[in-house]
Amino acid sequence: MEHGEQSSPRGLHRSRAAHPAERAAGGLHPSPATTPAPREDTYVTDAPSTPECRQHGPMTLHTGDQSPAQRFTGTWYTCTDPTCWSAVLYPSAELVADLEAQGRPAKAPLALTHTRAEGTLLSGSVKGDGAYELLRPFRFRASPSIGIYLRGSRDRRADLYLISQAADALREAGHQVTVEIDETERRAFAEAEEDRADRAAGRAEYFGARAERYQTSSDAKWERGREITRGYAGEPVKVDHYSANRHMRDLERAHRLFGQSVQEQAEADRCADRAVTAEHYEQHRKNPGVTLRRLERLQADRRRVERQQARTVEDAKAGKLTVEALVAALIRLDADHADLCDEIGVWERVIEQAEAEGVKLWGPDDFEPGDFVRSGSRLLEVLRVNKKTVTVPGGPEAGPVVSKANRQYSWNGKLPYDKVTGRVSAEEMRALLAQAEEESQPGGTDPASAQDQRDA
Repeated sequence: MEHGEQSSPRGLHRSRAAHPAERAAGGLHPSPATTPAPREDTYVTDAPSTPECRQHGPMTLHTGDQSPAQRFTGTWYTCTDPTCWSAVLYPSAELVADLEAQGRPAKAPLALTHTRAEGTLLSGSVKGDGAYELLRPFRFRASPSIGIYLRGSRDRRADLYLISQAADALREAGHQVTVEIDETERRAFAEAEEDRADRAAGRAEYFGARAERYQTSSDAKWERGREITRGYAGEPVKVDHYSANRHMRDLERAHRLFGQSVQEQAEADRCADRAVTAEHYEQHRKNPGVTLRRLERLQADRRRVERQQARTVEDAKAGKLTVEALVAALIRLDADHADLCDEIGVWERVIEQAEAEGVKLWGPDDFEPGDFVRSGSRLLEVLRVNKKTVTVPGGPEAGPVVSKANRQYSWNGKLPYDKVTGRVSAEEMRALLAQAEEESQPGGTDPASAQDQRDA
């Protein structure tokens, strides 16, 4: 301890308590409001509140003989448990002024900003100031290229609840925090979608190369292990022979190589799956069936936002909202409506392009009761044609053809048109069933020759 002073055995247990000025510079928990430096025989007790240890409850004000460095630092609290290292420091005005004179403020000012184009970001934080640790419970993450950001906040409206909780947590730790939200700054959905496709291509390339490296290393280690064991040809260890130690070392080495090979093979398979998923990202996004379902959801969201806009205006007319609240609400809703309209326009163009390329989009005009609809590998009889679905026999039938005649369950199911992949008319199905029955009877047409006739 500085000047050889020691307040108590308990202070000796806290090795960091010997250098309170160093602890303040390292970012304990200073209060935004600083307190004057205490005299040698007094202690500052006008802290905002008594701090609490997360494990042991309220802390106690550190009293007793203090060194000049401790008196210069300010008021600090310690945990009541002698084995706990938790402590909170409220820095003195002299300490804050000294640090600012050195260009090292006790707590750098921070800013939480949100735009739809960039998402929610934290600026002003430096490594070691404790801001990231405080924000992790609120879904904030850190990236070398981005900094500290809120996951899933880009191209979306601001999450006011999480942002306010994060700002309160930083302020309680002594940081000066400003919050800036701009819902009008956004990027076009086509630009965002292109960015996502580029990042998917990057992931595919990265995981593909990673899978190849792990696969090569796994194969090499497996082969080296095989070479070691092949030399012994299953021969047991001769315990009393001079070669026993070398034999055991070789077996242990082979076992270690086999284990590493298996682990690397598992990682190679995982990376290969991630690469395949990333390669098919854009194909899945633009799948006509998936796109139709997405369009239906987005159109419902747009109608919901339009209802909210009308309800907000009615509340303002009734005097339930102030002018400031009305403006803030309409800015957010208008931004939501613009985003939805932009996204719907992009996906509608995707559907138009698919139709121009010859993709069939099924609807109620394509079916009538008695037809068979193809879904996956099964053909289901159409019992009723609806506006958005067709009614088919329900139940988990595993057969390739399910009709009213061979159904195993009494209830019906509904199949959306965006999951339909083909159609067989009632006449075509009767002909196919009659042909299949004829081929299944003894003495019927040889299946191979029937196939040859169909091919001809």
